[in-house]
Amino acid sequence: MVEVDLASSDNRLVIDAEILWDTATSGNVQQIYLSRLTNYYETETTKVANAEVYITNTLGDTFTFTETNEAGTYQCNNFVPQLQETYQLFVSVDDETFTATESLITTPEINRIEQEADGGFLGEDYEVTFYYDDPAEEENFYLTDVEVDFLPLPEYDITSDDFFNGNEMDSDFSNEDLEPGDTLAIRFRAISEQFHSYMSLILESTSANPFVTPPANIRGNIINETNEDNYALGYFRLSQVREFTYTVEEEQE
Repeated sequence: MVEVDLASSDNRLVIDAEILWDTATSGNVQQIYLSRLTNYYETETTKVANAEVYITNTLGDTFTFTETNEAGTYQCNNFVPQLQETYQLFVSVDDETFTATESLITTPEINRIEQEADGGFLGEDYEVTFYYDDPAEEENFYLTDVEVDFLPLPEYDITSDDFFNGNEMDSDFSNEDLEPGDTLAIRFRAISEQFHSYMSLILESTSANPFVTPPANIRGNIINETNEDNYALGYFRLSQVREFTYTVEEEQE
């Protein structure tokens, strides 16, 4: 194997802070993950321990995220999600404080789920589509991820209500390997315009795999209050989430 001599990582902090609330649950348990950029040839992510992590809301409530037995994972057991409420994230590590602000966004309900056997680019693949009503007279942005056993990572899709404002919209998934009996695990949420723009850049630069290290030139909404030049990577975001599974059925002739 030939190894190219690549520049070393700058050890920049990476904050993975997605707060998702399925309104069928309390949403009290939430997790935030902290790590650092590693060199290209490193096989393991450097987890960040001993950080102070908490979220506040406009009512003055503070929700503390305590480090778990798994390094780099911080958990809150009493988070209180409230639709359209504004939250601020605080992360303190190595004498630096990072902050970000975002609102918890409402997500439309799913109207129905349908499948076809003539989907995909060539019209030869199974395709699963779900439908939802876009709220009228406002700009809306959406993110969907789909997990299925034959894919090593979730497949992500982002969209907006441009040209569809106030109408029924849909999101679909197809793959040449999708067969009857396969079960899709789908998460659908509305997101902010800023996060939509961020994800667009991430997906373009990582071939639709946001789990690789975020490109250092794509910055999220996290600010280093101590040293602005030493910014963190990642994006603090909150959404109501619609989670469901769908098992592909054999088409009836």
